Amino acid sequence: MTGLPLSAYQADDRPAVKEIQARNALTVSCMHRAGFAGFTGDGLQAAQPPDNATALPAGAWGYLGAEAAATLGFHPPRRSAPRPDPAPAGSGEAYDGARVDCDRQTAERIGSPPAAGSRLVDRLFQESTTATARDARVVAATGQWTACMTAAGFRTTTPEELAHGYSTTPDPTPAELAAARADADCTARSGLAGLWFAVLAGYQRQLIDHNAQALTAQQEAVRAKDAKLTRLIAGEGG
Repeated sequence: MTGLPLSAYQADDRPAVKEIQARNALTVSCMHRAGFAGFTGDGLQAAQPPDNATALPAGAWGYLGAEAAATLGFHPPRRSAPRPDPAPAGSGEAYDGARVDCDRQTAERIGSPPAAGSRLVDRLFQESTTATARDARVVAATGQWTACMTAAGFRTTTPEELAHGYSTTPDPTPAELAAARADADCTARSGLAGLWFAVLAGYQRQLIDHNAQALTAQQEAVRAKDAKLTRLIAGEGG
């Protein structure tokens, strides 16, 4: 998914990690200036992204990766949860006031990216996936995938329907793993995934051409925010 044309205009998980780093660095520096030298930060860490090879193994495109199918089924890889805040490194009215002020200053310095650009990219992603699902080439390949799954003993009409049927259990079951393995095999046999992503990329390129000016502004905003976070982290670290 990160290689799709529209992904170039969308922030990935790395800026989220960098923003947590910048927020902690700014808050620690501010609290030290306020007289709380023992403050070491809230300890909050951004959730780490899953391995790219198994981040999105199943979807409308079928299933990618026999190894992932054998271990994950239709359950996404577990992500490390953010670490909760420890007990405050101080107490009383002075500490509470300093925290409020430092949080305000930190938020002001980091700022917020323009929401309109992100909403546009999200909308175009949705439009491109909708168009892909209706494309005659994808419909035909999905039919081949369905026939393959039926022959393997799994009655379903679409990859999404199959995956949804196993979404209620906390962990993959043996039946789910068997279905995922069959999905991966039928995806390869039908060529569904390769076609699906190729068609999706084509629709996205068309949408980019029709929204070039707004998307360029969004891309510049994402890059500017990343550069700003880098400067903030370096400045406080020095």
